[in-house]
Amino acid sequence: MTVELADLRSALLETLAEPLAAVGLDPEDVPDDLDLLAAGVIDSFGLLELIAALEDRYGTTLDFADLAAEELTVVGPLTRHLTAQIQAVPT
Repeated sequence: MTVELADLRSALLETLAEPLAAVGLDPEDVPDDLDLLAAGVIDSFGLLELIAALEDRYGTTLDFADLAAEELTVVGPLTRHLTAQIQAVPT
C-alpha cells in the first residue's frame, strides 16, 4: 500500500486533534520531537486507541517490535515507523 509520510502524519495528528487541543497544541504546529505521552496528549490507553484507529484506517495490523520503546510515543519516529509498516503491506 502506498502512503506518504506527510499523509500519515496528518492522519495521526487528526486522530489526536481533540487531546492535542486539550493541552493547547494545534496539529499543524506539532514538532516531530514531541513525546505524546510526556506532553500529556495521550496515556497508555490513548496509545492503544491511536494504534487501533490507524490500523482500522489503513486496514492492517501494525507491529512495533522494531521500534525502540522510547520512540513509541514520539511523533517523528512513530510516524516514520508507521509509514514503513503500511508501505510494506501488499496491495
